[in-house]
Formats: sequence, C-alpha cells, structure tokens
Amino acid sequence: MKFAGRFLFTSVAFLILCLSAFAAPGSAPPAAKKAAPPTEKQLEELSRALKQKNPPAAYSKLSAFAMQKSSGVLGARAALALGYYDFGKAHYAEAAKWLERAQGDPLLRDYALYWSAEANLALAHDATALAQLQQFRKDFPDSVMTEQALQSLGVAALALNQPADALSALNAYSLTEQRPALLFLRAEAREQSAQKLEAAADYQQIYLHYPTSDQAREAGEKLNFLRSSLGQQIPTIPIEQQIGHAAVLFGSKQWGDARNEYAQLLSQLAGADRERAELRILECGVALGANPSELQALNVSDPDVDAERLLALAQWYRTQQQEPDMAAAAEAAVARAPSSRWAEESLFLAGNYYWVQLARERAAVFYKRLVENFPTSPDATPSQWRVAWAEVLKRQPNAPELLAQHLRQFPGSQFTPDALYWLGRLAEEAGNSALARSYYSKLVDRYAQNYFENLAVARLRALGPGPVAQADVLDTIPGVVAAQPIGDAIPPAAELRQARADALRSIAFDASAELELRAAYASTGEPRLLLESAQAAVAAGHVGAAIVTVRQIYPQLDSRPFGQVPHDVWLAAYPMPFGTSIRQWSTHAGVDPMLTAGLIRQESAFAPDAQSNKNAIGLMQLLPKTARRLAKSAKVKYSHALLFDPDYNVRLGTIYVSGLKKDFGSVESALAAYNAGEERVAFWTTGQTYRDMAEFVDSIPFTETREYVEIVTRNAEIYRKLYGAKQAQPNEPVKLAANRKRRP
Repeated sequence: MKFAGRFLFTSVAFLILCLSAFAAPGSAPPAAKKAAPPTEKQLEELSRALKQKNPPAAYSKLSAFAMQKSSGVLGARAALALGYYDFGKAHYAEAAKWLERAQGDPLLRDYALYWSAEANLALAHDATALAQLQQFRKDFPDSVMTEQALQSLGVAALALNQPADALSALNAYSLTEQRPALLFLRAEAREQSAQKLEAAADYQQIYLHYPTSDQAREAGEKLNFLRSSLGQQIPTIPIEQQIGHAAVLFGSKQWGDARNEYAQLLSQLAGADRERAELRILECGVALGANPSELQALNVSDPDVDAERLLALAQWYRTQQQEPDMAAAAEAAVARAPSSRWAEESLFLAGNYYWVQLARERAAVFYKRLVENFPTSPDATPSQWRVAWAEVLKRQPNAPELLAQHLRQFPGSQFTPDALYWLGRLAEEAGNSALARSYYSKLVDRYAQNYFENLAVARLRALGPGPVAQADVLDTIPGVVAAQPIGDAIPPAAELRQARADALRSIAFDASAELELRAAYASTGEPRLLLESAQAAVAAGHVGAAIVTVRQIYPQLDSRPFGQVPHDVWLAAYPMPFGTSIRQWSTHAGVDPMLTAGLIRQESAFAPDAQSNKNAIGLMQLLPKTARRLAKSAKVKYSHALLFDPDYNVRLGTIYVSGLKKDFGSVESALAAYNAGEERVAFWTTGQTYRDMAEFVDSIPFTETREYVEIVTRNAEIYRKLYGAKQAQPNEPVKLAANRKRRP
C-alpha cells in the first residue's frame, strides 16, 4: 500500500512537471481549479436522491457534501439527512455520528438533538439520551416534536429508574392529560416512584376517557392490579360510568373487550340494565361468529331492550339472505318500541335490503315510514331521496313534487345536485323549457365540478337561449361556504417556522416541514401557511393529508367554479404523482390517463403502500386474485410484492379498467364494476330500463358505489383542466421497451 501511494505521488508530480514544460516561457504553472462552494439546490437534489433508487450512490455523494470544509450550515443539514437515513436503516452508531455533526445548524438543531437522542436510545445509551431530551425540552419548548420527545424522555427515565425526571417533564406539559400515551407514561412513573394512588388515578382516566386508545386495555389491567393491593383506597368507578365504558367498546365494535366488560358487570346489574348486558354479550358472540340461537331464545321484558334484540336478529337474517325472517324481525322491533332508535334502524335496514335487491317499491314503503316517524334522523335524508327516486324511475306525476320536497326538507343535502338535474329533466319532458333552464342554471352556478353539473351544461346548450322561469324552491339551497383569503405575505410571527420549513424541505424532510407550517398557521391563522403545508404534504407523498388541508382553506372546493380558485390550490388538492407511469400505461391500455389519475386519487390518494381491510393493494387497490389474472393476460410476471410498485400496479390496473369499459360499454358502468364488482353491475343492468347513463348512476343501490362513480368522473374532469390531457384512443401505439420485448 505504501509503494502504491508513493507511485501515485510520483506520477502526479511528473504530470505537473510535464504541464509546466508546455507553459509559455516565464509564465507560472496553472493554479488548481477551486471547487465551487456547495449550494442548497445540490443539497436538496442529493437528499431527495437518498429516497429514490440506488440510495448507496446518493449516500456517498451526500457524505462528501457533508464533509466539505466549505459546506458550513449546509453540511450540517446534510449530516442530519444522513443521520436520519442511517437511523431508519438501524445503523445507529453511524447515525449518532452524523447527528452529532448536524447539531451545528442552529435552525434545525432541535431535529438533530431529538434524533441523536433516539439513536442513543437505540444504542442503549439511556443516560446520554435522557440528558439530550432534557436539553431538548429546555431549549425548544415549542417544538413540533414535543410529544415524541416527551415519550422518549419518559421511556429513558424509567429505564434508568429515575421516575422523578419523567414526572417533572410530563407534569410540566399542559396537554399530558389529553394524550393517553403520555398519561400512561406518567402513571408508570408514579407507580415506579411509589405514588400508587396517583398512578391509579391516571390509569382510571385512560380507562374511562380514552376507552378505544391503544393504552386503554393495559390501563384497565394495571388499575385492577393496583386495586387488588390497595383495596378501598382506590374509589370504585360508579356503575353508570362502567356501563358507559362498555357501551363505547360495543359501539366501536371491539366485540371481545365489550363482551368481557358486560360479563364482569352482570352481577352488579338489575332490570333493563341487566337485560341489555345479557343481550349485548350474546350480540358480541354473534358478531364473533356464534350461532344466534341464544339470541333468538332470550326472554326480554323491557321493550327498548327487546327492540334492540329484534334489530340484531334482523341484521343477522339480512346477512343470511333470509328475507321473510328479516322483515318479520324488523316489523317486530318497530311494534315493540315504536319511538326507539332500534325501530328507526330497523325500518332503514329493511328498506336497504329491498333497495339493494332493486325491489324499490317495497323499499320505499319502509323509507316513507322512517321519514314520517323519524324526520330528524340522519337516515331520513337518504330515505326521502329514495322515495322520490323510485317515483322518478316509474315516471310518476308526483316525482317533481317529491324532488322539490327533498330540497325544502333537507337543504344542501348530498342529493341536491341530483334533485336539481332531474327536476330540470322532468320539466323538459313536460315541455317547460323555461323552468328546466332555471334548475339547470342553478346546478351549474352552485355545484361546479359536480357530475350532474357537466350534464346540465350539455342540456342548457341543447335547449339554447330562452326565458328562465323562477322556482321558489331554489331559494332554499344554501350557498358555498366562504373560503379563507390567502394572504400575499407570511406574517412576521411565522417567519421563523417558515424558515425552518424551507430548511427542512432542502433535505427532503417534507413531513416535518408540513408540521412546522401547520404550527405556524395555528399561531397566526394565515391560510397561505396551510397551502404551503399541503404542498409539503404532496412532496412527502402524503396526498391524503394535502387534500384535507386544502379543504380547510376552501371548504366545498369541488363546488366552486374552476377559475375562482387559485391554480396552486387545485394543484395541491389534485396532484399527480407517478405521472409518467399513469400516462404511459393508460395510453397503452386505451384509457384516459386523467381517468386513471382520478381513480387513484379516490382509491389510495397516491399511496403506493395502501392496503385495504379486504387486501386490495397499491395505487389502484388491486386484489391479488384479480392482479394475478391480469398479469397472466398481459404475459407479465406476477408477484404479490410487485403490487406495491407504482409502475407495475398502474400497468395492471389500467388493463383492468380497459377491460371493464369494453365489457360494460361506458366509463360509469366500468367504474361501478371496479368498485362493487362485475356481477353486481350485471345484476343492476340486466332487465332494467334507464333513460340514459345518468339515470343508471343515480339508480346504483350502493351509496358508496354511486358516490364513487360521481367522484372519480369529477376527479378526471378536474385533472383534464389541470394537466390538459385528451382522451386516449384504444390500442394507441406507445414506445415502451418493456412491451416490445414481450411482443412476438
């Protein structure tokens, strides 16, 4: 090695002498070119590359960037990015070294200090981590990472058997009692410091006030353990609160825990309370797969409790497609307690059963009774709409009256655009063009971007100019909620957090930048900070969070005329990550790329790792069974793991959409099949007569599917306006090397 080093030195020296010989007489040897100083743009490019393919190469370049003497603060930020990367890879020793170096950046020192403490915790250097976290709390009391730091501080202090340090920090934080995780830590610290009564109080607060939290079950166990040793020193929880706790578990469908709670309460209860506990123990059992025979045989004297029992039976009969038993149980629940919530739910259950079976007249009987007996129920809105819609489908003369009644009785409901459109259509069919223009115009003005708004525009164009009649019912429709005006500048109080967000984005810490901007908005109320937070969320791949954030600024965004909303707002709410894959594979399959983007936005909000409780995977939420079939038809390798790859997922998903469109003949029916399944759409269309595709859409019996079709088509239209894509043509040729390789 020494020889090689000497050889290299000699060779370089010789090369310099040779160059000198060719220099002009009397001139000095050329000076070595000075390296350009590092820039923030280079830092961001390298930091983002660390999150892409081939991270080792990016890591090497970013390491060199961080070690340059001239890098200064930017070098410290590069070290923060490297330390965080190493921490995520469980390279804790390397992470600790980088994060120590990163603390030279005064603007992001809290991030470096926090992650340094986390690395030390992972290395079991608890004392060092505790000291760092205590320093963090002292120097950065308003950090967006306060609660994470408190959590780690408590863990470190308890590991070192120093509960006083945990208690000091947790008691000093004003929101500890509102955070079950921190409250649980405080209880553990109190227990470790022999403050058992105080610990019991914290465990009890979690148990009672946060019954569905991750800590609730263990808090209940800890509370029972302390009660066994302290006895009467711990006050007994009032029975009403215990019943309420069990009811919350039952309502959140935590069947096992709820059953245990009611079983433990049983000996303390009497009358209707005992009967309800007995009933719910059996209901939990049925939900967990038990036979309903005990539920059927249960003898209940209280009418309200018995109505709940009958509703539970009706629900079970419905799942088993036992229609006569379902209807009888629902009617019995109504008869047993006519004014109860169980009666209302039974009517809605029976109506829904028949509605899904397309037995709309039978369904309407139950829906009408619900509206008459429970007019303020949330279920009254869809019930009245379905009564009206059944009459529209039958072309009954009272249909316009029922649609107008819906607008008056439920102003601004989700069915308002539908009602306006069909009022216009019915007026047209009755030869009243002036009235039709009135309804269509209101729909266009009030519900821009809506599925029916596009149809209304076409109807108005076909009608042509002419008189517009005044319809009083239109006055009942509420206007769009006012948007928050976006300021031209960042308030001075937010400048520091804005600067921190910019610094964080320069190292691809987009999620952290999002938090900083949200904190800045919370302290100033300036909506521009929310918009920037949404943009940071998009950069971080959190499109769902961006959508929610934009709606804080622009409630009812999709009901606003496109040109009245700033372009940046639309882009934040309708971004298009993975655009190359979406355009290429959509075009190859003959699908409008903007339809694909609209579908992905609704299915997964562009999260590649999205996975539903039904095991639908990836951007386009493909079921493995379907994906395997699609891969075989496309003659490509199938892999479950590849479904999480955006390009692969979009390739198969667009093939699926294309096939559905060919099978069912329209975008709307293809989307309905994509959401609800091909067999259901075949059932909904076979033997049915619809005026047009719009009537089919409003006749889809599944609320989720009907809304899905309307939302995805709306999304596609907005994407077209934003990205200017045209409809793809079937089998349009596309230059894709991967395809050429697989073609014969």
